[in-house]
Amino acid sequence: MTARPVDTPSDASVRVVEELLRMLGKSQRAMQMYLPNNPVYQRAMEQVADAFVPVWSITGRLVLDIAEDRITWEDAVVYLQPAKAEGLAWQLYKDGLRRLTLLPGVEIEEIARFLHVVNRAKLLPADASDDLLTLLWEQEFMLISYVFIEVVGEGLEFLQDSVSRGPPGAIGDPRAEMAEARAAEPGSEDAPGGGHGVVDLADFDATPYFLDDAEIRLIRSELEDEYRRDMRQSAIDALLDILEAQLEPGVRREAIALLDEILPTQLSTGGFRAVARILRELRVISARAHGLDQDLHQAVLSFEERLSTPEILEQLFRVLADTATRPSDEDVGEVLHELKPTALPAVLTQLGRIADASVRRVLESSVESIARGQPQALGALLEGDPPDALAPAISLATRLGLTQFVPVIIRHVTHPEEAVRLAAVRSLGEFGTPTAIAALESALEDSERSVRQLALALLLERGGSGGLIRRLESLLFDGTDRGWERSERRAMFEAYGTLAGEPAIARLTELLKPRGLFRRREPPEIRACALFALAKVRTFDARLVVDRFAADKEPVVRSAANTVLRDWLP
Repeated sequence: MTARPVDTPSDASVRVVEELLRMLGKSQRAMQMYLPNNPVYQRAMEQVADAFVPVWSITGRLVLDIAEDRITWEDAVVYLQPAKAEGLAWQLYKDGLRRLTLLPGVEIEEIARFLHVVNRAKLLPADASDDLLTLLWEQEFMLISYVFIEVVGEGLEFLQDSVSRGPPGAIGDPRAEMAEARAAEPGSEDAPGGGHGVVDLADFDATPYFLDDAEIRLIRSELEDEYRRDMRQSAIDALLDILEAQLEPGVRREAIALLDEILPTQLSTGGFRAVARILRELRVISARAHGLDQDLHQAVLSFEERLSTPEILEQLFRVLADTATRPSDEDVGEVLHELKPTALPAVLTQLGRIADASVRRVLESSVESIARGQPQALGALLEGDPPDALAPAISLATRLGLTQFVPVIIRHVTHPEEAVRLAAVRSLGEFGTPTAIAALESALEDSERSVRQLALALLLERGGSGGLIRRLESLLFDGTDRGWERSERRAMFEAYGTLAGEPAIARLTELLKPRGLFRRREPPEIRACALFALAKVRTFDARLVVDRFAADKEPVVRSAANTVLRDWLP
């Protein structure tokens, strides 16, 4: 093993410069994909600034030599890109830059402008009047200097140093100097006497042949496709290809880190279709990519779990709430169908708050898909007590017809929250099993009128239950004032008359007639309700009872009797 020369930088110093070059390449890609106000863009520039700090502790002047596939510092390779058509080294080299010198303070502002210029030069068309050199001249950098090599003809090159500043054509401009030399060359066309001494670049501009119409149409079509192409999607595809094809673990981890930054950014900007596509591709990569160790495999699959975290879901719901930027229902559905069961509480909670019908449909479709695939997740949610998600969870179990959850739902008929009790009562009525209908009877004694009325309506719709008549008799004839309003009391009496039929006549007549030694009467409102209950019996004997009270001295009773007789069918 040969000894390291004395003036060769240490391995630690080389690693510091390598990290800086890696961060510069990463920041260049971030500038292509994101706007300056994007958090990913800002984080990348902060990382570049941090990477310069240890460099200035090593050297006060960073001089980088540029080759086709590498960048060297002090004869040590600090950036290597085997694929010549990619990477920062090749982009700078092909445009003629051979040496780049950076001074302390460049990280504050000039390095960002330099990377922007490099990206602009990358997108210039072949026939553009500008190039990387002229774009750098325009910036007038104070802390960045560079050396270019310009190829004038075959085998003829000359250096251009950024020390001679100014736009092309100014004093010190190598192009201007070449033009002057060409004009002064004896025998040149510009000099007296004409002739050719220096190679003229215009000699190489002639088109060797003309394109036919079909070739022109093909080129125009390819150009239009290129302009229409989504650059962000192309960058995402490139990262996915690297993750699958590259066998180097470090490269794969960097690709995963970039995708981890892209996921929330795409969600915040409404790129739901791109997020869904990333998740699908990652599942495929985890199954077929070669050389994935356990950590990398778990990192690839963790994207699906991260999509279902509360932080990501909160961002997703904010986008859904913004009608101006909300993506199409199809795109939203693609992402929501990628959610895991862990997202069920958050989605159900949000479902209870959304009034937009289209968003509700998409969310309902998503949670139904999760519950069908893993009903145990819904069961765990029903067994627990999340305050905002419980009522939507009960409704979800009802829509899917999951009768195995009826016992759990019955327990929620006595839940402290009115909304949960209403959802449980409605659910039991829709299930309609004997156990569910019997459980509705207890809801007739609920503290809230809305729950009592819903339970009574559902019981009547289902034809009652085995113990409903006895339950109504205990509520109506035990002499307890339950604080019901007149309409609710009448509904209870009418339900009793409908379900009990002719046997109810005797009990109702007892309420209408005076009782006891002092011939005490029931309150007029109760007697009037008893007459309305007799109308539901609809037998001849029931009408005879009603006739007896058509002239009662109590106006409320008399009015009820006459109303019943007037509406009685002949």
